[in-house]
Amino acid sequence: MFKKIKDWFSPFFTLSKSEQRGIVLFSFLILCVITFRLFMPYFEDNEEVDNSAFLKEMEAFYQVQQHLSDSIQIERLQNRGELDRELAARKLNPFPFNPNQLPEEQWILLGLTPKQAKSIKNYEVKGGKFRSKADVKKMYAISDIEYQILEPFIIIPEEEKPEKTIKKEYPDSQPKKSYPPKKTRQTVEINSADSALLVDNLLLSPWLSGRVIKYRNLLGGYYNAQQLSEVYGFKTNTLDNSLPFIQFDTLLINKIDLNKATFKEILHHPYISYEMTKGIVNKRDRGKYNSVNELRELKIIPDTIFVKVRPYLIISD
Repeated sequence: MFKKIKDWFSPFFTLSKSEQRGIVLFSFLILCVITFRLFMPYFEDNEEVDNSAFLKEMEAFYQVQQHLSDSIQIERLQNRGELDRELAARKLNPFPFNPNQLPEEQWILLGLTPKQAKSIKNYEVKGGKFRSKADVKKMYAISDIEYQILEPFIIIPEEEKPEKTIKKEYPDSQPKKSYPPKKTRQTVEINSADSALLVDNLLLSPWLSGRVIKYRNLLGGYYNAQQLSEVYGFKTNTLDNSLPFIQFDTLLINKIDLNKATFKEILHHPYISYEMTKGIVNKRDRGKYNSVNELRELKIIPDTIFVKVRPYLIISD
């Protein structure tokens, strides 16, 4: 045994001193590597890494991508007039409107696609006019299901016709008729008045008073005069004559609690579209609102809409 070991090492001693030192150094390095590999597990940090935040971000990213994909697909179906009633109800955001000369952005705010809105405006450019609700139904850009949802909100004022006056002549001996004194406008609080009070105090027609009340109920109350110009049929000269007699009690405005209101309650407001409502609710699902201004900071609602809808929003404790 000893002889075999001696025979095995004997060639080593036949080498030069530098070669022997090289082999010894190389062997030492191999021994160090083996030792390091054996003891390395004892020096490794086995602490588990928390990837929950990263996973949540990935999930949110996938949800956004899926939402974009769904929105594009729904818009394609809508442009082809193939929306079912459920999808149409989700996509449309109806509010009272007069289809004649309605701006393209208002059609989009109603829930129609840009392609549909452009088709309707092209119809008007060619001289088209909506004289009745049935004329809206005839638009090929609007499907039957979409028309059924929008129809209750279509308001087309009747064209005013000049009244014929019949001049009567009386003999000089016959006494002239006496007429009651002409009515004058009186101050009225717009958020608490009923239709009859608007007729008596502001001298509005019954049909226009009814529209003012109906739009007030949709909004949750008026906070400035500009909103009255959004009522279809409220002509500028009539509004200008009525403004000095209108008061706005903003304490009577119905508020929307961003942390408690249901999806349907938020969507019901004329200024808030379906996409905005989804953004509001999705953010709330990730954590309650601390301030109404978060809607602007997170770009959930455009600045132009946020300024209009801000008076209707509150945050619960």
